[in-house]
Amino acid sequence: MAEYQILNLMQVGFIQNAMYFVGMVLFTWLGFRMANNIYNNPDANMLGKVFTSVFCIFVAAFMFGVNQIGGSILESAVNQLNEVGAPSAERMAAYLDFPLVVGSPLQTAFVLFILAFQLAITWSKK
Repeated sequence: MAEYQILNLMQVGFIQNAMYFVGMVLFTWLGFRMANNIYNNPDANMLGKVFTSVFCIFVAAFMFGVNQIGGSILESAVNQLNEVGAPSAERMAAYLDFPLVVGSPLQTAFVLFILAFQLAITWSKK
């Protein structure tokens, strides 16, 4: 496979991954809305809190998966570029060491922070 084909496939993978990411952002927003509604309702029942918590946990798990898939797309493209001896392989490999790259531990920590924030809103009293 040529360098151009590898980069093109990587771009197509990132487009699909970006669409999933936008969906997860919308679900995250919905989780915050649900948590806020429970927080502002003094008579919120336990079942609503549990369902909201489960929803937020699922969204965080799916967001983690989307991040990991994005990291995998980049890593596999870099490996394929190295195999064919492409000049762009070195430049692309530099992205893998960047702390804010897709799929990094810092992104995972951010997803966990969002989840903790949602759960704190859901379970705290006004």
